[in-house]
Amino acid sequence: MINEKITQRNELFNRYPENVLRRFRLFHAKNPGVYEKFKELAFTMKKRGRKKYSSEIIVNIIRWHVDLETKGEMFRINNDYTPLYSRLLIMDFPEFDGFFELRNGKSKGITSLEQRKRESNLTFDIN
Repeated sequence: MINEKITQRNELFNRYPENVLRRFRLFHAKNPGVYEKFKELAFTMKKRGRKKYSSEIIVNIIRWHVDLETKGEMFRINNDYTPLYSRLLIMDFPEFDGFFELRNGKSKGITSLEQRKRESNLTFDIN
């Protein structure tokens, strides 16, 4: 079972440069509510009978809700993280395999200094 998980993880995440994965892990650790909301919305769409759905739409729904509910500094989710959330969901819940379109192109992993500074300081809570 552990070897299967490692193989699956490698297949799902090996296209991403280590710097993107490192930033994603930090963001995910500081903002676990993003993944919880991502799961909730994906499960909702699956229960409504959708065979496929867009991880971009899910992340944009999260952004919209957070913008409505957040006062002060604007919260941002790096676009590089959108496909990582869908891959994480597939790894945790194999029934989502095929639900999202997974692209095989290489991620450049380029993030501006301004974006990295924002990500290192922001946390928020989604209810």
